[in-house]
Amino acid sequence: MRQRLWVMLSTLLVFSMLAACGNNNGAASQSPASESSPSEKASAAASNDSSAPAADPVTIKYHSWLNNKGEEDLRLIIANFERDHPEIKVEYVPLVTNGDSTDYLKKLDVMMAASEEVDIASFPNVDFLLERAARGVLAPLDEFYKEEGVDPAAEYYINPMINGQIYGVQDLASLWLVALNESVLKEAGESVPQWGWTWDDYRDLAKRLTKGEGEQKRYGAFFHTWGEYDNLIAYTERPHPFVNAYKQPIFDDPSYAQFFNLRRAMEQEDKSAAPLSDTLGAKLHYRTEFVNGKAAMVPTATFFLGQLMDRENNPHDFKTVFAPLPQSSKDAETGLSYIGGNFGAVGSSSKHKKESYQFLRYLSTQMDVIRDMPGWKKADAKLVIDKLIGDNKDLIDVDSLVNVMYDARVKTIYDASLSTPTSSQMKKVLEDGMSKFLLDNLSVEEAQQYMMDEAKKLK
Repeated sequence: MRQRLWVMLSTLLVFSMLAACGNNNGAASQSPASESSPSEKASAAASNDSSAPAADPVTIKYHSWLNNKGEEDLRLIIANFERDHPEIKVEYVPLVTNGDSTDYLKKLDVMMAASEEVDIASFPNVDFLLERAARGVLAPLDEFYKEEGVDPAAEYYINPMINGQIYGVQDLASLWLVALNESVLKEAGESVPQWGWTWDDYRDLAKRLTKGEGEQKRYGAFFHTWGEYDNLIAYTERPHPFVNAYKQPIFDDPSYAQFFNLRRAMEQEDKSAAPLSDTLGAKLHYRTEFVNGKAAMVPTATFFLGQLMDRENNPHDFKTVFAPLPQSSKDAETGLSYIGGNFGAVGSSSKHKKESYQFLRYLSTQMDVIRDMPGWKKADAKLVIDKLIGDNKDLIDVDSLVNVMYDARVKTIYDASLSTPTSSQMKKVLEDGMSKFLLDNLSVEEAQQYMMDEAKKLK
């Protein structure tokens, strides 16, 4: 009997101990001190389920007008970006096939007016970008710069800004210069113009480079239809070509009379520049007139380099040399130039703004594919020239190009903060003013008054 009681008591003791251990283990597994953080839980889940599928990459769309070599270069950049950022896919969407940025902007505006989603839009001019930012169709980028810890002023030559907010990233900085046909220069016994030459000197040189008549005529110079060609003095020697510090129009500035009269003299008196009537009527383009040998000299910008080196689409056998833009007079400051450029912006309708910003930053700072002078201030100048020209030294004179692009005197006084939502409309006013001056035979005073009146109507 005693033995049975001992066995029963021993059994009960064992069960009690086991129960106590079970309760203690349960309490420990639920202790707050051992609760995993969200990131630890995610890591643990990933390690426990190695077969869990990776998240689908985000797809963003890059809208532009680029074709031919420009499109090829962009696609290379996109491939490099996607290699380094597998979580983001970039789809290039060319809105036009003719490479015309004006047609592209019209189609882009239709998309934005219809509230279609736009991740990234490319712009060939800061004013075009800011005009659309003022409409509310572009997103400010300040929060992304701040998150990245980047000072945009230290990074880029121009930061498109409205009301203290930045709306674009400058991926290319196109420095304006003069391209000249070296063969024609040598034929005429002329040397490459140097720093300090004036627009009067330009006129004189154009006369000496003009040759022939009719279909065989070679003009010494060519002025395109863009507003820049209607007053390069204002673009170069004024903080803004259209407005003053109070954002009032300056079409009555003396530089307008000087440049308008220069154009008329070269076209009608000297006959050293193709008439605007022919340029408009035959839809002539500075690129084709230059590479076809119809114009010996043309003001342009460094974006022209890619076109000159595109042997398939622009075949020619002469070398191009480069000179600085002329200045208004011998007394004007030497070294001033207009630096335009290409800008990317993020659409306010985009669902992937941060990823779009990431691609724009990559596009502007990558050094693998050089398409033009980068808008990024920290780019290696020698690397840029080497990669930009490559094996095309038979077409591009590197020494004269470096002299123009990287001379210590080169600077711009252009002030992007003066741009207004009507800047692109003012450019059209300028273009119309030049047309009326040259085609309707207005006096320069009448043309300037017309432009001032039209500019004051803009809202």
